[in-house]
Amino acid sequence: MVTSEQLQGSAWQVNNLNGSDVGDALVTLNFHEPGRLAGKAACNNYMASYTLEDDSFTVKTGGVTMMACPQPLMKLEQQFLDALEGVNQADISEDGQLILSGTDEVRIEASRQK
Repeated sequence: MVTSEQLQGSAWQVNNLNGSDVGDALVTLNFHEPGRLAGKAACNNYMASYTLEDDSFTVKTGGVTMMACPQPLMKLEQQFLDALEGVNQADISEDGQLILSGTDEVRIEASRQK
């Protein structure tokens, strides 16, 4: 299980979503303060809140900007936002990857942006 302190700092860049590489798409997680999350969801910017308790981690998405992008990015964005809502656990792997996982095979893997 992670702590808010481990999540905060530089943004995390998602490199794998539900078992698929996100390629060149920019998908980020920025835990800028305890309980708050924002970032880029392939096309639009998003804001969300998160709850970190003893053995669970949940995300509730809030606002999303409404810019139109090419269809592949829009599809990836929807998959990412749906995945965020399904997250119920957060861990940091031995190699420093943030792993968010949940129901229905939800899995978001991210590393610190350089």
